[in-house]
Amino acid sequence: MAAAKTYLVAVDFSPVAESALDHAVTLARERKGKIVLLHVIPTTLVFPADRMAFDLYRLMERNARENLSRLVRRKRLQASDYRLVLVRAADTAEAIARQAKKFRAAMIVMGSHGRTGFKRFLIGSVAEKTLRYATCPVLIVKQ
Repeated sequence: MAAAKTYLVAVDFSPVAESALDHAVTLARERKGKIVLLHVIPTTLVFPADRMAFDLYRLMERNARENLSRLVRRKRLQASDYRLVLVRAADTAEAIARQAKKFRAAMIVMGSHGRTGFKRFLIGSVAEKTLRYATCPVLIVKQ
């Protein structure tokens, strides 16, 4: 059973993700709900982390936290209205679905960049994969 009015928003700091957050904020305010802002840090990098002179993942997490803080300020969210979550994962879509289940989200809200053809073949569609993995409704906001 979904937690009362919890909306998980997948954030990659793109304009379409910000638009998805706007939709989630509207839903949460109308229904007196909460928002979980989720950013997934990809662990599938070209260079193995153990060979780097610095911790790339720590740097990516710090940048993500700063970007999330700026986003929260820009959207004027109150601390009681949201929760920030950062996770590392090889499969972004699976991580989004897993976190939605963990937080018992009523809905996942995410953006779609609308890639087609060869770009979609190479990059894949995180939104499409999330739809397959999710056990709750998914609202996809298109670019």
